[in-house]
Amino acid sequence: MVALTGGPEDETLIRRAARITARTPGSELLALHVVPGDGLVQPHPGELAAQRALVESLGGSYHQTLGEDVPEALLRFAEDENVTQIVLGASRRGRLSRLLRAGVGQRTIHRSGPIDVHIVTHEQAAGATAQRLPRPGHRGTAGSGPVRLWSALAGAAVLLPVLTLVLTALRGRLGLAGALLVLMLAVVLTALVGGPGPALAAAVAAGLLADYYLTAPSHSLKVERPVDIVALAVFVVAAWLVGAASGAAARHTHRALRATSEARALTRLASAMTRGQDLPALLEQVRETFSLTAVSLLERTADHTAEPRWYVVASTGERPPERPYDSDVETPIDNRLTLAARGPALSSDDQRILTACATQIGIAHTHGRLARHAAETDTLAAAEHTRSSLLLTAGHDLLTPLRTAEDALARLADADSYRAAGALAAARASVRRATQLVADLNDFGRLRAGAVDLCLRPVALDEALTAALDDLGAGSRAIALHVPEQLPYVIADAALLTRVLTALGADALRHSPPGAPPALTAEALPGHLAVRITDGTGSPPGGTRADTLPLRLSRDLAEAMGGTLTPVTDGAAFSVTLTLPASAHCPGEP
Repeated sequence: MVALTGGPEDETLIRRAARITARTPGSELLALHVVPGDGLVQPHPGELAAQRALVESLGGSYHQTLGEDVPEALLRFAEDENVTQIVLGASRRGRLSRLLRAGVGQRTIHRSGPIDVHIVTHEQAAGATAQRLPRPGHRGTAGSGPVRLWSALAGAAVLLPVLTLVLTALRGRLGLAGALLVLMLAVVLTALVGGPGPALAAAVAAGLLADYYLTAPSHSLKVERPVDIVALAVFVVAAWLVGAASGAAARHTHRALRATSEARALTRLASAMTRGQDLPALLEQVRETFSLTAVSLLERTADHTAEPRWYVVASTGERPPERPYDSDVETPIDNRLTLAARGPALSSDDQRILTACATQIGIAHTHGRLARHAAETDTLAAAEHTRSSLLLTAGHDLLTPLRTAEDALARLADADSYRAAGALAAARASVRRATQLVADLNDFGRLRAGAVDLCLRPVALDEALTAALDDLGAGSRAIALHVPEQLPYVIADAALLTRVLTALGADALRHSPPGAPPALTAEALPGHLAVRITDGTGSPPGGTRADTLPLRLSRDLAEAMGGTLTPVTDGAAFSVTLTLPASAHCPGEP
């Protein structure tokens, strides 16, 4: 596990952790960023997003967790994920800060126990700290809220008396004007914490303390000199105005930083969508951003019933909600989609950001559904085009043998016995060819529908060849066979293998020129057996032999048996190579 701070040194830490992971068999890389309670450390815009992309490109996974005590959060995550090694960067704090309080690395080492901790040096060690931005999901707000209001009043109640005692001792050296400037500083600090209300209370209290202790007569609210009265009045007004302005500036700064962090959160989500991340990854990013326990994208069924039924489109985290009313935070996206989450309640600002994130996730879900629908439509269109093409090809192939049979039967009606016998043989061959084409169409449809049962077992090639030659008929033209005596068995369905060899042989006989019989060659390859059938016609003008119904059916049957069928046109020759897996046993072995 590598601990990320969001600083520029994290790239060095990630690559060092990746090298350690590569040297440890069976390990995986985890990157963890601990979000402190007062904000998110982000030294540069998009730094964490770039580091997350680097982690994922190296085969690791990126995680975020919320924790006030960073070492405790690191070790708790390490224990949950069974981490054995932790990679940390050397502290960027100066020597004085490290003397006052031990750094994250030292405190992690002291509590790590059996977990190994690697401290890696980098160029930014002992450098400036990163800017802290308020994080969406953080509950505190600057200059507002009862906690900060009472904190500011309590701080003023302690600071003003202490300063008054010190100024009383130094009254002879500073004078009233110097003392009032010091007290104004306390008022400004109060305004930065609590806003204009505590600043006014602090200004009035400081004026009264200055009147009572620092003006003559001492320990009395009376003022002898009129100039002191004017000074005190001007001080109270000026202190309140300066404090109010300082508090307003602090609030505006906080709002600007918060708006920046909100924009970064939405930008990271939009960037993840453009990179094509799936819905669980987008939900995980939302869960980590708002420190939620689990997040689900729920969709309601279309039926309008009294009790709507929901199903989970995608989810992340532990025990994700399955219905909106099972969640702690619910954000409707439209009339059917809802983002439901478990975890702490969110402020109105955080709820607004979560609504924007939910809208983007809803858009991603809609785009994904449209893309899947478009892909299914393209698949159906391609299948329909293939079916139409095969029907046209089959119709053309059927027309030729049927016309031949019709002519042969016509000649048979007015021919002598010798010529009648030849015409009858031609008619029978044409009808047999038409019948075969119809059977091929039927088998092709059954194969596409997945209705063909396979019985794969070791089959001898010579037996399948003998059956195929018998199916071709005794009156067929010759085929030149080049088959070695010893060939391994092939793993195939005997009936389908015979069907493929018969179809390839018939196609080669039909297209080979007279006097040039097609050749069938068998060859044993490592782990496979190849059967090549070659004729001398090449591809027909305006088309390709590979698109005919017999070859398409033979290819699909070969692929169903775990083999391949590869047609090749080389000049005037056309060949088809059937490759099937070979059995481990040779003929004659038990």
